Amino acid sequence: MTALAHFQPADLSQEQRLSLAIRAFVLVKIVILLVLAVNTRFVMDEFWHFTQPVYLFDGTFEAIWPKKAVGYAVFYELSHLIGWDASSMLITGRLTTACLALALTWCIYKCACALGYERVTALLAVALLLSFSNFIERGFRLRSEPLATMFAAFAVLVIIRYEADRAKTLLIAGLLCGFAFVTTQKSVYFNFALGFALVIDAICMRSFTCAIKRGGLLILGWAVAIVIYGALLGGQAMLQVLEVLFLGPVELARNGGSYYEGLDAYVWQTLLRNPLQYGLVVVGFVLSVTRLRKLDNAARIFLVYAVVLTAFVFFHNQTWPYVFAMALPFLAVYGAAAATFFLRHSKRWTAIMVGVFIAIAVQSTVRNVQYLNHDNRAQLALVQFAEARLAKDDTYFDGIGMIPSRRMEPRLWLDAQGVRKTNEEGQNSALYSALLGAEPHLVISTYRTDNLGDVFNSVLETRYGFLTPHIMLPFETNLELTPTKSERTPLFSGIYDD
Repeated sequence: MTALAHFQPADLSQEQRLSLAIRAFVLVKIVILLVLAVNTRFVMDEFWHFTQPVYLFDGTFEAIWPKKAVGYAVFYELSHLIGWDASSMLITGRLTTACLALALTWCIYKCACALGYERVTALLAVALLLSFSNFIERGFRLRSEPLATMFAAFAVLVIIRYEADRAKTLLIAGLLCGFAFVTTQKSVYFNFALGFALVIDAICMRSFTCAIKRGGLLILGWAVAIVIYGALLGGQAMLQVLEVLFLGPVELARNGGSYYEGLDAYVWQTLLRNPLQYGLVVVGFVLSVTRLRKLDNAARIFLVYAVVLTAFVFFHNQTWPYVFAMALPFLAVYGAAAATFFLRHSKRWTAIMVGVFIAIAVQSTVRNVQYLNHDNRAQLALVQFAEARLAKDDTYFDGIGMIPSRRMEPRLWLDAQGVRKTNEEGQNSALYSALLGAEPHLVISTYRTDNLGDVFNSVLETRYGFLTPHIMLPFETNLELTPTKSERTPLFSGIYDD
């Protein structure tokens, strides 16, 4: 039982009113989450993540994304099977990812209960999680991180809910950690944080044998998931798949941030947009850290895990806003713990905390309503228009993957690194050869393709013409195409600074 686990209000009716208010807020936030999932504009890397199931089991995925784990593609294959066209696939994918976010909130509720907190505190943890702008605006994004975070959260739940020294518990937790890793290699943060927490807890108990046993069993379970991944995607080429899995992201992890400027601004962005929530988290951390050796095993493991994971996430060299959502579920528990501490301290502090709760609820809800203006109607209209002009076997190119029902050729991801490399290759690149032969039956023009150099602009101008401000077709297919683009509506208002 943790030191902050008990909140005893002045009378039962007060607890009931608080619980009812929190439940109502959570329900409203769940509705908002689902609405935002359907309505919110897509960022470019969402399209790229979501289009990967089109190429599922094509060799070892080297031609698609050699530096990334692709376990998430299996999950998104479900949305591809449910959807009947590109736009319905995208919306289905968003809704299934939103379901992952809801499963994660349930898991965090269970984690809080497993740590000994009362139900009202566990509910408050869920409410705080849903009030973080990074979570409710990013939790439904078509990326690998939501699925990986869910696996990681369930691994932690298994450890703290059941006896941490049982072999079965550690193997299951390790297996879940492994599934997180093959979803995205960023999950090494989850994996290391949990292993470190288990070892630190054992050292606090002065049992080095226990530390070795815990680490070994966790790694064994993790390795099983890795083997399953390699066998499923690689078959006879399993070793090649595993080589890509482990060596592929090394350069990106070390130097990926160098292709972008000002990523540290996103750290300040999340702190400034959620100051009260982060303030409660800091207080919760302080209150728990000061009692580290007095905490029970589950509370100590969870605390060390949360601290280490937070350090990894916030000092990551690529601090995109979606990265923070990997740590927020675990931080929310400490925000709720701090709020509980103040609620049971005195009537004056109870009144202050009620004011804080109201401020958080109003500020976060206003932000959510404003975010509705960030809609995806223009994007989906373009996707539908382009898809209608492609036969089932026709290919297209945009460097993004906006049409998940068709194959993009060449399979080139035009992120900042991809744009730079393609421009350096010039006429020797696969893209130049494809465009020269007018092999893509359709090209979607965005600011990513605009960033290609003069070599590519010249071949596009001679081989393709504009049907609309965004869509280009080979001249040979339509003599009425215009050689130059007209002013177009931006499909993307920026990367993540909206």
